[in-house]
Amino acid sequence: MDKKKNVNIWKSLQKVPAGTMFVPLIIGAIITTVCEGIFKFNLWDTLGNPMKDMFSSTGQMLIIGLMLFCTGTQLKMSDMKDALHRGVLLILVRLGVAYALCAAFYALFGYKGFLGISFLAFVCAVTSANAALYMGIISPFGDKADKASFGIMLICSMPLLPLLFLGFYGESGFGKAQVMQIVSLIIPFILGMILGNLDEDIRKVFAGGNAIILPFLGFEFGSTINLIDAVKMLPQGLLMSVIYFVIVITPSYIFERLVLHRPGYASVASASLAGVALVIPSMAAASNTAFEPYVNSAVAILAFVLAVTNILCPFMVKFILTKHPADEQPKKKQKIVAAHSAAK
Repeated sequence: MDKKKNVNIWKSLQKVPAGTMFVPLIIGAIITTVCEGIFKFNLWDTLGNPMKDMFSSTGQMLIIGLMLFCTGTQLKMSDMKDALHRGVLLILVRLGVAYALCAAFYALFGYKGFLGISFLAFVCAVTSANAALYMGIISPFGDKADKASFGIMLICSMPLLPLLFLGFYGESGFGKAQVMQIVSLIIPFILGMILGNLDEDIRKVFAGGNAIILPFLGFEFGSTINLIDAVKMLPQGLLMSVIYFVIVITPSYIFERLVLHRPGYASVASASLAGVALVIPSMAAASNTAFEPYVNSAVAILAFVLAVTNILCPFMVKFILTKHPADEQPKKKQKIVAAHSAAK
């Protein structure tokens, strides 16, 4: 008897950059567009729970809490030492420039932004980095310090820092509500990190947790996107993608090449939007109502940037490696090796 042929749905999803989240997001957006945009009814409200909280935005915060916990369990404190050298410097340069430009953006354009790109969308985009894609790209050729940077990058790509920053720009400023929102985000992450470091079995059990969570999170993000409206945001999405690459790559790449004397692939490998960035607009609006009018457009723009950056990033790294191989020695090290050879 012939074996039943496997459809390989999961493997197909993994071939798409950020596919386990992005593809469900598109499916969710299609459902939302057809039901709400054409037939004028909310499918998830009609079905009720558990379907509503599983596949619509009403369940986002629970899913995010689980994701933060699972992520925390995978961070080994022993791996952080290597990251606190080269990796943390690159991340500080990148985020320092990004947040400085975000502050300047608000000072110049306010909440509304310019050319259809709101302050909310701008902050959520330029402060984001897809740590998982970074790790996937640099794993074959990156050194220990490159790989150890994953933990720091993962922490920085979580909603914590953008929400902390956005909290200062709400109607009510940065008050108790914003503090408690951030505390609520930190607790699952810290709890996971503590348990994962205390018990190796807990780390193993939750190792695949995010892989299970991401498709549901993608559906929930998609439930907030009307593709008819999203198409209208195409020019803004393209513009934001270009801005993202310029802001994210330029300062860290220059620093990596001129100061650290490295090939530069680490800076480029981190130049892709993290899927979790799509949830930050709704989280920011939950504590600061000033952002509410910009949530839907921000999510649409971020979804576009997510697709563009995650697709192009691996090819950009490949291009950098053709110019500067991964085993390229720092200039200082080359001089030492040359002097040592001459002495012989």
